Amino acid sequence: MKPRTLTLGLLAILAAANVAATSHNLLPAGSDDMVPGHLQALPPARALITRDAPRPRAERLPVSVSWALPGDAPIDPVPQPFARASREYWMDVSATELQRGIALPLSAPGAIIRLSPSDTRGGRLAASGINVRIGGQSFAGNRAASQVGDVGALRANGMDVPDASLVMQLRPELGAGAATLTAAGASGRYVVHVFEPRSTLTVTARTDRDVALLGEPVHVTVAMHDGDRTRPLQAVGGFLRAPDGQTTLLDYRTGTHGAFDATALPLHASRTPGLWELHSFTLSDDGHGNAVRRDTTSVFAVAVPDARLDGTADTRRGRDRGIDVTLGLNAASASRYAVSGVLYGRDASGRMVPGAYAQSAAWLAPGRSALTLHFDRGSVAGIGAPYELRDLRLQDQPAISLLEHRALALRFDRP
Repeated sequence: MKPRTLTLGLLAILAAANVAATSHNLLPAGSDDMVPGHLQALPPARALITRDAPRPRAERLPVSVSWALPGDAPIDPVPQPFARASREYWMDVSATELQRGIALPLSAPGAIIRLSPSDTRGGRLAASGINVRIGGQSFAGNRAASQVGDVGALRANGMDVPDASLVMQLRPELGAGAATLTAAGASGRYVVHVFEPRSTLTVTARTDRDVALLGEPVHVTVAMHDGDRTRPLQAVGGFLRAPDGQTTLLDYRTGTHGAFDATALPLHASRTPGLWELHSFTLSDDGHGNAVRRDTTSVFAVAVPDARLDGTADTRRGRDRGIDVTLGLNAASASRYAVSGVLYGRDASGRMVPGAYAQSAAWLAPGRSALTLHFDRGSVAGIGAPYELRDLRLQDQPAISLLEHRALALRFDRP
């Protein structure tokens, strides 16, 4: 054999060895990870389509992107659930109830009260035709209020409210406590919304996750706070609302430190895309014998587990001298799936830091497939072995669903 032939053959062997993959298994799932236990095919697209919310059109072309991250990038590998502190409550009342007078507990001066018809029979109310009784005194609404706004003023300020809506903010000098609102000219039904911007008493409903797989429980804790201190709740009720409007009553039970806990269990795929809502209605007091009402809503997403990572991963040096991480997956539905992750490595000082982010997406048929995260040469130039793949996510893009999430998915010493 000629020397040149030997040289070319040796180069070919070295090149093949250079791109040979190293096989791994993904690390066991952590307590905060989300990993499907089974697969379930999505219902036909036509079953999910509504006139107002069609299923998004799926792009079929594959895509792969990556970019470098600064070593001090603030990355939280555990998604934080949505939570909002509420200073408000709602009431759905009839004309008869308004004519007789409805009780409005107020925990702070300067409450904002909005009345909106909830059916076609709901008539327009004027502030002068409303009576507010508070602190043993009665006032016409226009005299009790420091500000009054009608539907035109509300819409001009960007509020989407029904026709004939009315809002008024009570004068702070009227104080707080038990109030009664009466509207002698009411007709039909109304939603009464009370917002107390000056109150220190808030209620928060916090779920234990921001995304759940269909059939998995979501736990919610409802708690009241007075500034930095907790206050015990007396009663809590509520329901789970699916994006298509179906509702399920929830069973709230006394928890720790005066909070209440409930478990929501989404069992059926919604016919309409969107977030699931947990509505909680609470009753307590301010510590001085005055009742406090608060309503609050928390939201989370629900995904049909139509694909999952199969636990295998191959690492190799990319053609551009970057790093490729190929992840095996199983799919129950044909769809466009995407994987993304953050590659950590040692910097020049030996610290483990985030080095690069990558995402890869492609249309995949049902069955076993694979997607490759390609961290290009430029994005990994600032880090070296050992490596860790963190914040690994698998998504069904047309369904807008997060199917799997692992805070720490893989450790490897060399591509």
